[in-house]
Amino acid sequence: MKPALVDAPRALQPILEFLACPWCRAPLDWKPAGLGCSSCPAQFPARDGILDLARRGTAETWGAADSEASSQAYQDAYAALEPAQHYNREYEVRTLKRLSTQRERNLIARLLRPHGRVQHLLELPCGGGRLSPSFAQWTELLVQADTGWGQLLHANRRPVLVTPRVLMAGSGFHVPFRDASVDGVACVRLSHHLPTADERRRLLQELLRVARRYVLMTFFDHHSLKNRLRQRTKKPPKMTMTVDEVRAIAREHGAELVAAPMLSWVGSGHRYAMMVKRA
Repeated sequence: MKPALVDAPRALQPILEFLACPWCRAPLDWKPAGLGCSSCPAQFPARDGILDLARRGTAETWGAADSEASSQAYQDAYAALEPAQHYNREYEVRTLKRLSTQRERNLIARLLRPHGRVQHLLELPCGGGRLSPSFAQWTELLVQADTGWGQLLHANRRPVLVTPRVLMAGSGFHVPFRDASVDGVACVRLSHHLPTADERRRLLQELLRVARRYVLMTFFDHHSLKNRLRQRTKKPPKMTMTVDEVRAIAREHGAELVAAPMLSWVGSGHRYAMMVKRA
């Protein structure tokens, strides 16, 4: 008989067979103290009713060279609830951000519609649930993951979605899922916060590793009008990728870039990259 678990692991039962240790990628087992790795000593407790499967750190945890510039500061920014609430409130009260959210919802629907409704969709990061209703329409179960504990707490306070969901802490550098285990993966507005090219590449590689059917990821286009204007005015450069770079990484990991529309040709440098895994 399996030992009793706290509520959070029980809530994860629909996806337990897909989970993997973020440290060694071994399957997870039921243990007397809760959920743990079947191979290494890693344990995954729950707090605030949410399971913590995040291996926190930067791309340096993959063995990359040390760098003063890393994503660590961004990962720490939403550890508390208040900053996460402020982030989401900005998208609700500021006119331009509200318009941007609506454009994003339209793009998400346009890009996911041809692929129909899937069994499982991982939204990482979930960003407090700002776009979660748009993804929930296209899956039987939405997994909302984030390294920012405040974002997870904020997402948990939002109204119930139209589809069942699971909340968990998880990192895009060490996604706690087995290879090709979830049908779809969505990663919105994370890549452009990663200051090193290695982090941006590693993020996309991980998303492609765990996806069975498709990955939808945003990135800031190096050749976008907005980025070119920044270069001319000597403003600090954005953390960018090119369409060709994204296409090449996708192909290296068994996927094809089928679309990469701009969020806005003038007002934004973000592209929504739709990558479909080859059969």
